[in-house]
This record gives sequence, C-alpha cells and structure tokens, in this order.
Amino acid sequence: MQVALSDLKVNVGKYVDLAETEDVIITKYGKPTAMIVRFDKQPWYSKKIPERITSIAQLFGTLPSDVDEDDIKFERLFQ
Repeated sequence: MQVALSDLKVNVGKYVDLAETEDVIITKYGKPTAMIVRFDKQPWYSKKIPERITSIAQLFGTLPSDVDEDDIKFERLFQ
C-alpha cells in the first residue's frame, strides 16, 4: 500500500498497525521514499538452524553434494 507522507503524519498509528500485515510505502511528492515493514522478533538466521546439531543429516543442503561423511569424520579426528 502507498501512503502520502502528509497522511502518514496524521494517521501514523493506523499505518503502523497496517504494516503488520503488508508493507507500507511512503511517498513524498508522489515518489516512493521509504517503506514501513513488519518487525520480526526472531531474526531469519536463527529460525532455520537447530539449537544443537547432532548429525550430519541435519546439515543436509548446507554442504556441497560431493562431500563424503567419512572424509569429514577422518578430517575432524586426525587433523
């Protein structure tokens, strides 16, 4: 949704509430200048990583496909 800066000044609470469901683009003289986005309390990078990694299977998709599990174990134990 686009909103003029002058309208935002008058109804700031309304547009902050609206920003919880959609991005609010603020325009100045008809041109987009800023955007109000929803604040997420938990950052994106902490959502996908498990608290404790217990196996290589949990890392599936993060390692290159040509990596061998035995090679990783060997490297970790002997180097």
